[in-house]
Amino acid sequence: MIETSMYDLLVFSFFAGVTILSSAGVVLVKDVWHSALLLGVALLSIAVHYVILSAEFIAAMQVLVYVGGVLILISFAIMLIRRKLDPTAMTSPGLNLGPHLARGVGAIIFFILFSSILLNTTFALPIGFQDGALITKSIGYAMLDLPGASIPSEGFLAAFEIIDIALVAALVAAVMLARRDMAGEN
Repeated sequence: MIETSMYDLLVFSFFAGVTILSSAGVVLVKDVWHSALLLGVALLSIAVHYVILSAEFIAAMQVLVYVGGVLILISFAIMLIRRKLDPTAMTSPGLNLGPHLARGVGAIIFFILFSSILLNTTFALPIGFQDGALITKSIGYAMLDLPGASIPSEGFLAAFEIIDIALVAALVAAVMLARRDMAGEN
């Protein structure tokens, strides 16, 4: 069993609260720029969770790809739009009791079903890494399928290609938003 100290619990609780509050702020704030900044705070706090879990490589990828890549692309799209959005003209999220109610109820049932399955499933204890393992070096070797990794694993190149596709899709979306605004469409 993994032992945690009170300090670990306090750090986790603080950053869990930061993640939840900033994520709620992303959808509740009316200003698009503030929403993007709160998204950055949420993504950074998730990176801290990875550090707490001793997954430094994943935390670095979180900061580089999501905070450094996706958030910059979102900021790029906001700046390309070049129009001042009036925060008072925007609406806050509200409950739509129209035709989407059945989908929302279905999503809640789906969530409850999978939560009960997850909570009632027993998982094996995680093995973890042996002391002195060079985790980041091994991931680098495994990513390119090079010999010399101290931790045997599958290649990680596919994960980076998927991240690349996500970044290209975000860039294309930013350009399409900018072109739509320049053409006068709303």
